[in-house]
Amino acid sequence: MVGFNAVVNGDMVFDRAVEVLGTAERAAEWMGCKDSQLGVKPDELVKTDDGMAQVLHCLRRIELGQPV
Repeated sequence: MVGFNAVVNGDMVFDRAVEVLGTAERAAEWMGCKDSQLGVKPDELVKTDDGMAQVLHCLRRIELGQPV
């Protein structure tokens, strides 16, 4: 069972992904695909606080145009 905080955190990260990637469709695709820097799907990582921080950091690097 996924806790309430995990759902809220996942929604927050998804909203941030939409901001960075431009559309909900692109964000959903990115969240569901294994990311080379993260090593796993971002939507799997957001289930923990540490994982959520990793995903947000990755999104920030994408936003700044830095290598990921």
